[in-house]
Amino acid sequence: MQLVLSKTTTVLLFFLCLFNAEAQLGFCNGNTGDPIFTEDFGSGIGNVKLPFGTTTYKFTKNRPKDGCYVVSNSHKHFNWYKLDDHTPGDINGRMLIVNAGFEPGEFFRVPVSGLCENTSYEFSSWMVNLTKEYTKACGRGIPIDVTFEIWNKSNKTLLASGSTGPIYGGSKPTWRQFALVFQTRPNETSVILKIRNNGKGGCGNDLALDDIAFKPCGDNVVIQDKNNNHHVSVNRGYLPFSTTLKVKPDYAVFSNHFYQWQKSEDGVNWDDIPGAQKETYKIAPTSVRVFYRTKVAENPQNLKNALCYSYSDFYEISISKDKPIVVKRPAVKGIINIEKKECNGVTLSFEKQSITIVPVYIDRKRLAKTYKRIIIVKQGTKICFDKVWIDGALGKFVQTSEEIIKKGHPEGYVVISETVYTKAKYGYNAVTRRYTIY
Repeated sequence: MQLVLSKTTTVLLFFLCLFNAEAQLGFCNGNTGDPIFTEDFGSGIGNVKLPFGTTTYKFTKNRPKDGCYVVSNSHKHFNWYKLDDHTPGDINGRMLIVNAGFEPGEFFRVPVSGLCENTSYEFSSWMVNLTKEYTKACGRGIPIDVTFEIWNKSNKTLLASGSTGPIYGGSKPTWRQFALVFQTRPNETSVILKIRNNGKGGCGNDLALDDIAFKPCGDNVVIQDKNNNHHVSVNRGYLPFSTTLKVKPDYAVFSNHFYQWQKSEDGVNWDDIPGAQKETYKIAPTSVRVFYRTKVAENPQNLKNALCYSYSDFYEISISKDKPIVVKRPAVKGIINIEKKECNGVTLSFEKQSITIVPVYIDRKRLAKTYKRIIIVKQGTKICFDKVWIDGALGKFVQTSEEIIKKGHPEGYVVISETVYTKAKYGYNAVTRRYTIY
């Protein structure tokens, strides 16, 4: 039987396929591990070449024409935005600058090895449209439009792909992060990254790439205590403090989970806890600030390889400087007789009260709680109070701030919903947790 497709059906199938490709572009829904591969194109003044076999485009020492590229810390094109590379802290940091060819096609390829089999990974890269929003020569200009592809080592099987869709130039250059999640197959430890231009060259379609990374991708895993808190602030009167922690994955990526608990005194440097590999862990009594988290892998062998596991969110025990609250009330104690001759010769005897303050402790749990929302933006160990751009392709600004959602009793507990954005090598990592200040 011969299948005949109408023009309408063909167009519909085309858009369904296009939608499916774009739908695969996205970030890891869970937690990621340390990068196993990075490419920031180095630093220095002047133009340099990519390694042989990395691109089909031509290298130029001058202004890139259509179908040409440079790896540089700057460019000389009069119609493009002048900007720094994306890598934080770079001095004369380089980026890959591309003037798209006249026809769609691949312009960047790099092999990535050292992966673990049957493991999910997140590829990500930062990209910016160099073309200005409007110029006399080009008007609005041709938008950039890129597809990211992950192929197996033999270059015969496409494991994942996703397209950005058309991105026009804006009123200012904006670095945007794009990501793609894929999974290696049995006995597969290497892949090939390809980046393709989907548009035509000419007036526009000019871009820069920077900070390419591959990270292990695992479940969104949180750590809770027996009160379902992700953080606890303990009053000094209740030290030393101990509790039992439990790991809670969301099963978004892994079907099985294996753990290795870790401990840190500063939230930066972590040490494995010998023998702590169950989903629960009882904390030894502590009187100092401390952090806990776990390595997470889908099989026990992957816990031994840093390229194969991700991390949970961390649980923090902080020490509160507040003193226990004491409410005082008067109590009658002692009587003194006083004679006063008044009222037609009648002698009256009065008792004078002696007031003594007796301390009474109340249960603060019964007082109305105050609910706050806190946003903290950190760059290294310092808190940044400027407005910053985060969330990659989603695109939004956040700023360190504190907001009272619901006001309770002045002496009651305070429930905090806190999101910490930490400046990472590639953008910002966000950790959200809810805890109570007692």
